[in-house]
Amino acid sequence: MAKKAKTTKKISKEALTHIAAVQAKHNKTLQLPSVTLIATAAMMAAREECEAKVDAIVAECLENNCKFRDSKFDLLNDRRNCLYSSLISETVYNDIAGTKRLPDLFRNPVFFLNGASPDDIKQGSVGDCWFVASLAVISNIPGLLEQLCVKKNEEVGVYGFIFFKDGDWVSTVVDDQLFYKIDAQSFRRSLYFSSCNEERETWLPLMEKAYAKIHGDYETLTGGYTAEGIEDLTGGIASMMFSSDILDKDRFWKEEMTQVNKSTLMGCSINFQETEAEKHGIQSGHAYSVLNTAEWEGERLVHVRNPWGEIEWNGDWSDQSEKWTPEAIKALKQEDKNDGQFWMPYREWLRIFTTIDRCRVFDSSWSVASSWIPFNVEPRSSGLFHFKLTQATETVVVLSQPDTRYYGAFNADFLYTLSFHIYEDKTKKLIKRAKITVPYSKRSVNCELKLQAGSYTVVPHVQREPTDILPDNDSGEDEDNAISPSTRPSDVQVVVEAVKMDKSSFMFQQRKASLIRSMSMARVTGRKLLGVDDEDYETAELPKELDEENWQIMLGLRVYSHDPAVSLVGKAGEHPALKTVTPATTEPEEVTATLVDKRELVAEPEEESKKEADKEE
Repeated sequence: MAKKAKTTKKISKEALTHIAAVQAKHNKTLQLPSVTLIATAAMMAAREECEAKVDAIVAECLENNCKFRDSKFDLLNDRRNCLYSSLISETVYNDIAGTKRLPDLFRNPVFFLNGASPDDIKQGSVGDCWFVASLAVISNIPGLLEQLCVKKNEEVGVYGFIFFKDGDWVSTVVDDQLFYKIDAQSFRRSLYFSSCNEERETWLPLMEKAYAKIHGDYETLTGGYTAEGIEDLTGGIASMMFSSDILDKDRFWKEEMTQVNKSTLMGCSINFQETEAEKHGIQSGHAYSVLNTAEWEGERLVHVRNPWGEIEWNGDWSDQSEKWTPEAIKALKQEDKNDGQFWMPYREWLRIFTTIDRCRVFDSSWSVASSWIPFNVEPRSSGLFHFKLTQATETVVVLSQPDTRYYGAFNADFLYTLSFHIYEDKTKKLIKRAKITVPYSKRSVNCELKLQAGSYTVVPHVQREPTDILPDNDSGEDEDNAISPSTRPSDVQVVVEAVKMDKSSFMFQQRKASLIRSMSMARVTGRKLLGVDDEDYETAELPKELDEENWQIMLGLRVYSHDPAVSLVGKAGEHPALKTVTPATTEPEEVTATLVDKRELVAEPEEESKKEADKEE
């Protein structure tokens, strides 16, 4: 018998207004920038559900005289599933000595010790420098990170967190078990993964554990982009760009760099191909946090942090540089210590760091509307989005796909690259087009623009390419693989690694596959997605038509604006398997034309989709 879907608790407009006022007063008291977690009904619902979950766990544990043990992410009894995304993983954590609860690891552990700050943060033995760097960025703004730690009970050992995933706020809880290692010489115990500089301060390892849990395991956190981590922690919008693509560096400083810790949170990195970077003390293939910017006596400076908590820039304006005068040291609060933080000239920052991670964040004056639709890429379906503004406003539109990090070892058969066009409904005019400029940042694409009151249509475009392909070996064998015969080129094959299918691996694969299905289909049914706590998944059956049509991908749209009455509707359109489709001979992204010329192109796909939408209305 299917479980009846829960109804998401609605937050009244009066409550949201009160929340915004409280946040504004709090920021004013702390004399902070107005950056905050955008107060949507979904965020407040996630907080309330998280608080209720923690309260229920505490009551049960006190009644039974036992500490909380998270059966869904039990480091002691389910170590492999908590560590690895696959049984064939090449990652080995040889130095893990065991698992202990926090009071058994440290004397007088505390969650926060004088709040959170970048100085607290030290990366551990998993390659999540991008996530740790994002934590350093938001912990640089007092009070912001604390909003993610919803509720805790240190006596029982339960901690509740919220994160922003796939366009929605989700919650999860973890217990106080952590992996530790033992130093071979001193025999001292220390945390295996990330830790605070003062190890008895526990917010960092517990937040990292909760983030690993909502993605299935620790290994899945390996590799990523700082902007996406910031997005998951703030509800902002991530984007990336190459520093070499900046046209006007003075304009970029004035419009982007001066907004660091105001409307923009930022990170940076160097591509793996840059082998000479280490000569300057900065590591390639490693994520850094941008903490601040400043100008001193005509010199533009950028304050950067290495999440390792050590190894710094050694050029001009480094800690021991002769550039520092007593006045500059006092004005910029410079400290000469090996803590991973350093200042460097803006021109050098642009020259050495090849990729800039940006996350656009929002204060409580912004509203957001969101919607998800199923979409078929080949042959293409007619899905699109309609949004309406009741007033002229600055607007940010973002199109996204589900985060592939969820999938771990169950990689998708295709990589999808997103772009979109925005049309004004009244004039049928193309207003804006947006496409990804950094090819390996595929999770979302966005644009910022000023719009008048009116109705608008967003037409998504998706390009796909198969994953893990090699030239055919000319063996003549036509083995089955993940790409269907109708879409598989004759001269390529999918490389499939063998998996030992004993009972334990079968159970592991089933557990992961079930988790993935729950996550990806939650958007279709409109169900709440709350971490990986099994009881949080609704078990209502999927709508028959959606299940049978086997859509290829989910697409989500978010529209941020200063219009509290902004509305958004997603229309899946017809599935192409149910009708005869004549493929477009020219994809819009392959056409070179001005925005005016775009309207005159013959048989453009978005025009046809728009006409069909008008007929439906």
